[in-house]
Amino acid sequence: MKNLKLLTGILIIVIFLISVLFSENNNMNLSMVLIILSSSMMLFWVKGIVGNYTNMTFFFVAFHILYGISGPINVLWGDGLHRIFSQSYNLEPFILAYSLASIGLVIGIAYFNLLKKRSSDYSIEENALSTIQHKNTSFYKISILFSIIASSFEVINLIRVGGIEILFGGKATYQSLISTLPLTLPSTEIIVLSYTLFGLYLSTADEKKHKRKIINSIMFLIITLPFLSIKMLLGQRGILLTLFVCLFIGITYFKPIRKIKPKIVVIMLVLYLFMSFLFANRSIAFLIVENPSLFIEQAFSKERLLDALNPGSSEFGTTFGNFNEFYNKYNVDFQLELGSSYLEGLVIPIPSFIYPGSKPKQITYVFRDEFFLSEASRGSIAGTGFSSLLEAYMNFHYIGIFIVYAILAFYLQKTDKIYRYRSLYMMLLYLSTISLTISFHRSAFGTVFSSIFLIAVLVFILTKTLKITVKTNQ
Repeated sequence: MKNLKLLTGILIIVIFLISVLFSENNNMNLSMVLIILSSSMMLFWVKGIVGNYTNMTFFFVAFHILYGISGPINVLWGDGLHRIFSQSYNLEPFILAYSLASIGLVIGIAYFNLLKKRSSDYSIEENALSTIQHKNTSFYKISILFSIIASSFEVINLIRVGGIEILFGGKATYQSLISTLPLTLPSTEIIVLSYTLFGLYLSTADEKKHKRKIINSIMFLIITLPFLSIKMLLGQRGILLTLFVCLFIGITYFKPIRKIKPKIVVIMLVLYLFMSFLFANRSIAFLIVENPSLFIEQAFSKERLLDALNPGSSEFGTTFGNFNEFYNKYNVDFQLELGSSYLEGLVIPIPSFIYPGSKPKQITYVFRDEFFLSEASRGSIAGTGFSSLLEAYMNFHYIGIFIVYAILAFYLQKTDKIYRYRSLYMMLLYLSTISLTISFHRSAFGTVFSSIFLIAVLVFILTKTLKITVKTNQ
């Protein structure tokens, strides 16, 4: 790690600490300006260290910033958070928590790169590329098979909970009904793997067969359309963003994006507008059937769309909102979890019918039932999400936030720089789970771990059963 980058990292830490001092002295405007400055510097610093924009570390830090500052900015300079949250805001403790997490990220990344003595072995990446090129056709065929299975599973799950009309009952109702099904068919995990394989196929497909790539892409889209249609009607932006990320990172896997070109900006803008539209109108989806003209009138109203475009009023504000609710009630006077929520999260992937006794209740729903009990009436898994910052705070107080994020940063760098191209198994697992660096910030550890575990099992079965695991040379 070069001295200039190390000094820049130290400067970023100093600015975060100064912002905390200003917030503690009730100079919130200046504190927030410094938070935005230090966060921006941190993002560019991370890009300079990892070398590109399409990797786990950069995604994690970028969405840590987005989830971290959207809520406070909207509270300080906007219209506040969603009405479900308390209007009594505690910015000072959250700025401290966010700053400690950010400092942990900087130190974790710097520590890994100070320890890493040797330069990257490009032969690993070359062998990985050769592996994917060799299996290119197989990847396409398997992605088609998996997309058929995933769409079929999603339709079967829909039929089991009552059919198409259930979709217009709302996201919370649908997800809650699905969660109560015995042996729910894993359509989401399978389609994630399908998009991962298809992204790798596109990244290494023969450029001379451009027409064939277009035809294959259209066929793939048509097959996945039933799954996509269900998710769009429900307004489930999370899985749609996940699939986009899997496809996008897969396509650029061996040619990471090092410079942001205008077409990338346009793609990101269109994606954000589309996701905002879904968020704004998922609550009135029933009007599509009952009164289509009224749906169009309401869906495209200026006020509705502008409100949805504000990240602080959507789920990006939940990190602060949930932390604020907990702090309003307990401040610093509460019994620490001392890691119990992390340990309990490890049992989430175990099916209830084979778990001895009753599975521990996820901390996400313990929190919801205490602070947002009205949400439970909308469905068994309805709620305001959670917050990784809050979970660390509940377990180990402020020091826990710093430690948890420093450890995460260290292992994210290790994954990016050591394991990313290590084997076919690791490449598929990396691509299938990279989107979790986004949802992590509004989730509990157990939710993220269970997703990684299930995808890891599916990738293992895929590579072993089809005999396509090929280790790359180190």
